[in-house]
Amino acid sequence: MKEIVLTRAIMAAGEKLSVLELREPTYDEVEQMGIPFSYTESGEMKLDTRSALKYIPVLAGIPRSSASQMVLKDVFMVSMSIVGFFTGSESSATSESDSTTPPTSGA
Repeated sequence: MKEIVLTRAIMAAGEKLSVLELREPTYDEVEQMGIPFSYTESGEMKLDTRSALKYIPVLAGIPRSSASQMVLKDVFMVSMSIVGFFTGSESSATSESDSTTPPTSGA
């Protein structure tokens, strides 16, 4: 779960939200919405805006109409947090502590 503090609060289900909590996407959601980025020929990451925007209401558990209230800066920050689920740019301590493979095994 990732928390993102919004620059400007939005309304969702009758309540004012100033923090979005994002859960990790499931396999089925990735199959449906795709990977939210690609790589250019020069190896630079390119955000797939269409895919990232589809994930926001789903992973935050808010209606699409609430997601559409977000300021562009927040849309970008949330999109980059979603990309982090795929790239491992989130805290590596979580994945290491959940691993069943010893760190020195090379497997």
